[in-house]
Amino acid sequence: MYIHSPDGFGDPQPVARQPSLGIRKPPFLAFLKIDKFNVDQSALTPPLKQAVKHLADSVKASWKTMQPIGVIRLVGHTDSSGAEQHNIGLGNRRADAVRQELFAQLGGLLNRVAIQIDPSPGKSKPTADNRTAAGRAANRRVEVFVEPPFVAPPTKRPPTPWPWPVPDPDRDGPWDPFRFKRGMPDPLKGKTPREFLMDVCRKKFGSGICKTMVDRGLSLGCKGIEALFERLGGSVTSAQKEEIQRQCRGWADKPL
Repeated sequence: MYIHSPDGFGDPQPVARQPSLGIRKPPFLAFLKIDKFNVDQSALTPPLKQAVKHLADSVKASWKTMQPIGVIRLVGHTDSSGAEQHNIGLGNRRADAVRQELFAQLGGLLNRVAIQIDPSPGKSKPTADNRTAAGRAANRRVEVFVEPPFVAPPTKRPPTPWPWPVPDPDRDGPWDPFRFKRGMPDPLKGKTPREFLMDVCRKKFGSGICKTMVDRGLSLGCKGIEALFERLGGSVTSAQKEEIQRQCRGWADKPL
């Protein structure tokens, strides 16, 4: 089997052992050879198109398994006839012809599968004997290598600044209300609960939506008082609920 080594595609090359510094990327597995291109041609003949269709069908089927194919790499090769630079270009054109056919065959799966072309080695990596017609036909090929989908490492989001004007419990430990008696300024002193909540909200979200957020929060807090009375077995009339709301909103606007 042919694998992708650090030196490129083709025959497996010995790789020097290195100390393990982390998870190494697995090699690309040789999946298919699409061979017997016409001499000095890159166009796909009907048999070549059928081979590409087989490849596309295999990729589609892989997405119904636990090992989907997410990356396809194509490498075009030539036989020994022709100049080196000409053969390199010819090999690249053959790989591109396969890629274009894959685009047409895979359709909606293209948003999941990356198709890439590696530089052609031209005639320098034959797999068969160039002295025979059958060997030269086998060397006029595009090799297909596959690997699982690439998964980007998770990005680390910067921590959200602690918005409250009191110690951060994650950094400074649990909040101790008695610290205010030990020389720390009291963030509530002289402010109403509404003003305090507006200050905190602006530091986090800006002033645009804070009035709506604070009003809604205070309203829910007042509703909680009603729910507490009823949970304790009390019967709260509509008039009493309005009085609770009135007094609760009044408290929110009194300095502490």
